[in-house]
Amino acid sequence: MARDKTLSEIAQETREYVDLRIDEAKLKLTRGLSTALGQTLSYLLIIAVLVIVLGLLALALLQWLNGLLGHPWGTLIVSGVFLIGLGVLVLNRHKLFKDLFVKLFIDLFYDEEEQ
Repeated sequence: MARDKTLSEIAQETREYVDLRIDEAKLKLTRGLSTALGQTLSYLLIIAVLVIVLGLLALALLQWLNGLLGHPWGTLIVSGVFLIGLGVLVLNRHKLFKDLFVKLFIDLFYDEEEQ
């Protein structure tokens, strides 16, 4: 009988240990996802503000160049600047976006304290 009770205690402790490990994994996943979501939303907010500011600066530059050079030339110059900027973003998209998010998720889900 003593052996059966010991085995049942071991089984109970094993269940509790597994439950604790599952709870720990859930907490780490929740923390990681909330941090990732928060950083992603902050990046989106920064990008949205940057787009608005660049749009207003482009409009001001467009009006100034159109008054200085004439209507089609100012528009073409501002459009050319944006096309060059778009080309730079397309050429560096992996370095700017993919590598950034891969590093973010690696840092979130693989803590230094675990190792």
